[in-house]
Formats: sequence, structure tokens, C-alpha cells
Amino acid sequence: MHDYDHYLTDSDFSLEGEIAAYNFAAKRAPSLDIQKILYSEIVLRSAAYLYLGYAATPKIVFP
Repeated sequence: MHDYDHYLTDSDFSLEGEIAAYNFAAKRAPSLDIQKILYSEIVLRSAAYLYLGYAATPKIVFP
């Protein structure tokens, strides 16, 4: 599903592209809690990869 958001937004897999895909997905999210989970999984994991140089273990950042 997430890769399809990249396709629909014509965005790449850079941090900017992940933010664009997140914004597109967040508009369809039924609640702020779901938006937070999406942000954690899409934007923050991408940022962590850029910072660390490897994929971080998936986890929800917002309770």
C-alpha cells in the first residue's frame, strides 16, 4: 500500500518523497492516532535510516 502512495504522488524514496507519501496517506487516515502511527512508520523510520545508515527495528514512537 505504501509503495502505491509513492506511485500516486509521483514521489521517490528520499526523505522528501516519504513525507509526500505520508501526507497523502494521512489524508485518508480516520484518526490522529492512525496518522501518528503512519508518521512513525513512514517518516521517522526513513529519517532513522538516513541518520543511522541502516534500517532501525520497527516500533511505534507515539503511545
